[in-house]
This record gives sequence, structure tokens and C-alpha cells, in this order.
Amino acid sequence: MNGESALMNPYYPVFLDLRGRLVAVIGGGMVALRKVEALLASGAAVRVVSPAMVAPLSSLPGVELRHKVYDTADLDGACLVIAATDEEHTNLRVSTDASHRHLFCNVVDVPEHCSFIVPAVVEKGPIKIAISTGGVSPALARTLRGVIGRQIGDEYATLALILGKIRPLVLAQEGGHASHKRVFEVLVSSQLLDAVRDGDRALAEETLLQALGTHIDLEDIL
Repeated sequence: MNGESALMNPYYPVFLDLRGRLVAVIGGGMVALRKVEALLASGAAVRVVSPAMVAPLSSLPGVELRHKVYDTADLDGACLVIAATDEEHTNLRVSTDASHRHLFCNVVDVPEHCSFIVPAVVEKGPIKIAISTGGVSPALARTLRGVIGRQIGDEYATLALILGKIRPLVLAQEGGHASHKRVFEVLVSSQLLDAVRDGDRALAEETLLQALGTHIDLEDIL
């Protein structure tokens, strides 16, 4: 049991809403570019700090570029920090500065200097599944991403869109949280998923009609 406890993943899983929030990325190489692209896709405002930067960084809209050597002040206003340089001493300094400012920091591929790590992600439409080995083996996390990704077909993304569409209607119905939760549980375990998988719009709409008592037009989804 002691061995098992030592190998347990200590990280708390969380999805962050970074829309409009500033993230500082220290580094200007291809690794930094990938981090910046992912952050922009999440709606974050991004500041990149590096004396040299790969060309694609300059063409990304809405990115604040600081062509300079890193300084502690480059973290001003940031809510999150990523160190992605190829200089160990710079990455360590970024991690230390972020800690002093009570900012969460990720040093790419160096989990011992991280206060958060970035998981491998399976993404299908509105569905996002994060996979972490606690920094023990990123390679295994990537392998698991492939395994899980093959199990989650596009029908699940479509089902999520349908459930999102009817959510306001369900929440507006009488009954409290338990009643609303039950509606979604019934639909998830009903023939709705099979109807979506088969592209059977009529059956999907009939299933929703029986559950909600009102017709839902799925032409824009299915």
C-alpha cells in the first residue's frame, strides 16, 4: 500500500476559464508556439517574452510580443505562467518568480519545477477529456490519449451538442436540481445515442419528445 500511495497522482484536476485573462509565456521557440496557440484557442490573452522568436509567433493576432531577455516584471498582470525556454536557469528563475508572486507556473517537461502540469487531451466538439500520469510518464499519457480517443466517436460530440441545446428548456421546467438531473440521465441512457450514431433524426426527435413533452428540431445538428 505504501508503494501505491507514493505513485498516486497528487494533482487536482481542473478546467480553467482563461477567456480574457493574461498568460505569460516565456520562450520563443516551437514549444512556446504550441503553448500560445492552445492558449489563444481557449480565449486567453497572451504575452510572449523572448529575445528571439520563431516567425509564426509574430503572425498570431492578439499576442503581446516582448523581444527581450526575461525579467520578473514580465509576469505583471498574468494569472498563469508557462516557461518554455531551452535555458534551464531561465526556466528555474521563472518558476521561482511565479512562486513568489503566488502564480501557477508550468515549466515544460520539468514537473519538479511546476505548480501545474498540462495534461494530454482528447477533444471531440464540446467534449474534452484530460489525461495525466502526474508527470511520471507523458509518453504514457499520450498513448492513453490515442486509446481513449478511438473509443469516443463523433456521435458523442453530437449528443453533447443536443444536450446543450435542450439544457435551457430542461432547466426551465418545474422541479428542482434532482428532477432536471434525472431528465439528462434518462436521455443519456436512452436510445438517443444510437439514433445519433445511425443518423436517425426522426428517432432522435421522437426520443426527445417523449422525454420533454415538446418537439425539438435537430436539423441544425443531425
